[in-house]
Amino acid sequence: MSSPGNRLGATLLLLLVSALFYGASFVKVPAIDHIADTYFSESIRSATLAYATIRGVNAVVSVVKESHLELAPAGVGITIAAGQILDPIDDMTERLSSVLVAAIASLGIQKLGYEIGTAISFKAIAIVLLLMVPLLWLNSATLTTLYGPLLKLCLLLLLLRFLLPASALVSDQLYSHWLQPGIADAVDDLSVVSSSYQSLSKLSPEQDGGFFSSMTTATSEKVEQIRAAFMQMVEHAENIIRSLLTLMTLYLAIFVVQVVLLPMLMLWLMLRIGKSRMLDVLADSFRHKLTDSHDDAAL
Repeated sequence: MSSPGNRLGATLLLLLVSALFYGASFVKVPAIDHIADTYFSESIRSATLAYATIRGVNAVVSVVKESHLELAPAGVGITIAAGQILDPIDDMTERLSSVLVAAIASLGIQKLGYEIGTAISFKAIAIVLLLMVPLLWLNSATLTTLYGPLLKLCLLLLLLRFLLPASALVSDQLYSHWLQPGIADAVDDLSVVSSSYQSLSKLSPEQDGGFFSSMTTATSEKVEQIRAAFMQMVEHAENIIRSLLTLMTLYLAIFVVQVVLLPMLMLWLMLRIGKSRMLDVLADSFRHKLTDSHDDAAL
């Protein structure tokens, strides 16, 4: 078996490398981690803003529809026109809200997975290296066969540490150059409508019934606000629908890429790398550094 001096040297090497990996677990990789952190923060913020805007549009539609329904006895034709225009918008905002909730949830889960990966990958490598220290001092040919699998596990954890930020980097490039401009334009277009909800929300519930139950109050300021919001949505109905369709398409693309394509690609890469001879060769080279030729023969 290897001499005590060789074992002591290998032990010190494992302890040193383990300490380095443990210390590195508290340090962010300057370029990759910064881009990943920025991407997750900005994309979640953008999706949340889009969701708030959509809910504002939906709230305006609901207020206008309810208000015109209460005017039905005096204006059936107006009520029918309102339904024909606002019902599709109402339906699209509800569907888009569900898509945005799914997108925000997927981004949050990925951010959590990224943070967990960056926090435990290097620590796990440090622990695995520490577990290899007793194997150096146990005169068992069976136990020394664990060198290869343990070192291969360390290499896989090392790849996992950088694959997760790399996935975020790909998503960031896709989001910044292809998706974010369209999302920003669509949200800006819809914010014109959603901003009117702030004034509409000041309507007192106690006064609503009085305003819309009698035609004598039809010229009041609050009724005029409802009418102005309705006319604004009628005039911009085509633009509103186009913006909603744009947001739905873009966030569906984000969801498909981040929840389906990138995870499947990462899993495929991990399986391919795990089954390749590359990791076996690297693990064997490290194992040869830790054992002498007699140990290799015993393996």
